[in-house]
Amino acid sequence: MKKSRWVTSGVITAALFVLGACGNNSAATEEKGTEIKIGTGNDALPFAYLNENGELDGYDVAILKAIDEKLPDYTFVLEGADFSTTLSNLESKKVDIAAYEYEINDERQEKFIYGDVGYSVWDTYIIFDPANGSTYNTFDDLAGKKIYVTTATNQAVMAENYLSEHPDAFELVYGEYNNEQIVQALTSGVVDATLSPQYQLDNWNNSFNTSLERGNEPVHNSNAFLLFNKKTDEKLIEAVNTGLQELIDDGTVKKLSEQYLKGDYVPK
Repeated sequence: MKKSRWVTSGVITAALFVLGACGNNSAATEEKGTEIKIGTGNDALPFAYLNENGELDGYDVAILKAIDEKLPDYTFVLEGADFSTTLSNLESKKVDIAAYEYEINDERQEKFIYGDVGYSVWDTYIIFDPANGSTYNTFDDLAGKKIYVTTATNQAVMAENYLSEHPDAFELVYGEYNNEQIVQALTSGVVDATLSPQYQLDNWNNSFNTSLERGNEPVHNSNAFLLFNKKTDEKLIEAVNTGLQELIDDGTVKKLSEQYLKGDYVPK
């Protein structure tokens, strides 16, 4: 097991520090490999967020740590930011890899390199509060309604694609809301619905004691993948893909899914 290699920054501008370096700085230096900057979230429970100690934590973060442990030639450095900033940092080559539950869409395929290994199922449903008097199963059911989507997410893209074929069918409300803000917007009726997977719906209901529901069928089927910028070394990409697949095969990712997502959401 590598010692004192894991490096994390809570925000982009924060100073870097080495966890566990106290008492063994020389060993940490000797074992440090090529530094790889990785962008992820800092306010996205349960995937990537700052815990009570101000450290990056969550499902995506734990997977990255496990991959890092398998790659002796590299040292991962995490930089937390919001969703759109993380993508921007990947595109501008400020980070080499991004982990933020990224689904496949055409725009990202043009800009980035997707990992080969999906690490969580991300079937997207329409989410709503039935207490407001309506249920929604398909995009067609959303006629005349307000739909919240987080800026630059795949959910925004899939809604925009629908609107390109059905102009003015519904109104998109863009933002960078945290979980509490999304739930408040739904329960207060500020927006009529949003788009999200089952485990995010469960997280919202468990965290905020709400009874939000989803449509009966997903409006989109996908897994989440790591993203690499187009300058990322192919050797590193192969090593990360191999390491992640090994973690799925040995059950590590399933355990992390059950720990952070409260269920097994690993693609089969």
